Amino acid sequence: MSKFIYLPFSHFMANHSHFIISDNIAGFLVLLSIWITLLMVLAMNNSNNISYLFFNFNILNLILIGAFLVDDYLCFFVFFELSLIPTLIIILSWGVQPERIRAGSYLMIYTIVGAIPLLLCIVFRYFSNGSNSIHGMIIGEDLIYSLEYSWMILCWSLAFMIKLPIYGVHLWLPKAHVEAPVAGSMILAGVLLKLGAYGLMRINEITLMWECRWSGPLFIWLLYSMCMVGLICFRQSDLKSLVAYSSVAHMSLVMLGFYCFDYVGSIGVLGMLVAHGICSSGLFFGVQCFYESSGSRSIILNRGFLNMSPLLCFFWLILCVANASAPPSLNLVSEFFLISSILNYSNFSGVFCFLSVFLAGLFSIYLYVLTSHGKWSMFNNFWGVLNSRQSLIFLLHSIPLYGLILLSNNLLPI
Repeated sequence: MSKFIYLPFSHFMANHSHFIISDNIAGFLVLLSIWITLLMVLAMNNSNNISYLFFNFNILNLILIGAFLVDDYLCFFVFFELSLIPTLIIILSWGVQPERIRAGSYLMIYTIVGAIPLLLCIVFRYFSNGSNSIHGMIIGEDLIYSLEYSWMILCWSLAFMIKLPIYGVHLWLPKAHVEAPVAGSMILAGVLLKLGAYGLMRINEITLMWECRWSGPLFIWLLYSMCMVGLICFRQSDLKSLVAYSSVAHMSLVMLGFYCFDYVGSIGVLGMLVAHGICSSGLFFGVQCFYESSGSRSIILNRGFLNMSPLLCFFWLILCVANASAPPSLNLVSEFFLISSILNYSNFSGVFCFLSVFLAGLFSIYLYVLTSHGKWSMFNNFWGVLNSRQSLIFLLHSIPLYGLILLSNNLLPI
């Protein structure tokens, strides 16, 4: 006797061929990739060897689009791992500090460690089912309640948890962000992290996660990580590192949405991926604007920008408000769905969700107030007014971030 695994994300399905998926999930993420890539092109005007950098970003964009559209686990794995190559080249070639070598090493080690179990699980699935198609997964009941199935769930999900990343396998992310150029940070936070979440969406086995032996410890670990990363944000002295750790906190909430795995949570996951992609990309570009004005990314030296550049602080406030999931941003709707799903799964998680939301709002206010208010540091002997190009990039981040909430009904099936 066999059992078909019910997948909440199948509500978003439109149609698919043997090779290409066409649904709301792939559509939103492909549009996000193209949008962030266009914003990156506007952001990288002062980079060395700009034509070579532009070529790397185009290759990376094509790889990401291929990963989002392909309807085969093995092809998805190839695109998933190919994204490491241009990302590594960007960090090593355009990083400005010696630490870029360590950041590249961390990125390679974490990705390869997660890739080997994923490949073995894909091969096991092919020999068990005779197909690598993403849709139509059949699992026998004798396998579902076995110890081997529990280990398979953990191995299959490990690569995507690293790419998200969740707390515990996240150390590569802050280092990669700090060493990457501004355009690299934008694509890394805006799209590359979404590749891990997209992989979890396409894994039918994850629907039975609560039935495997790792369910209890993993759920408690995710609740703990949301609050722990929020506290870590207050310990950062580098603006870029603070924004990177805030991404880890949001991705832990997304992972909990996968864990609960109901229809409401699936809507919140997709909305949060789009909202966080746009918001984090804008925050990293804002950090670059502060760096160009003060010559430093230190929170101590970046003070008093409200007196020097009110327009920059206005856009920075808009992005920090969205990062705190305050109205009327798309982050608010997405987080509302996610927390509703988590509370429906376990009332025990309510305290952790409240603390996580409180800390997210607190470090977002902390990020805005310390940079905009206060006295301009005497160590900064130059500053620049926000030019038209920078204003356009901020505007193109803000419009979809606050305008997509009007189209949030499109996340629902028609």
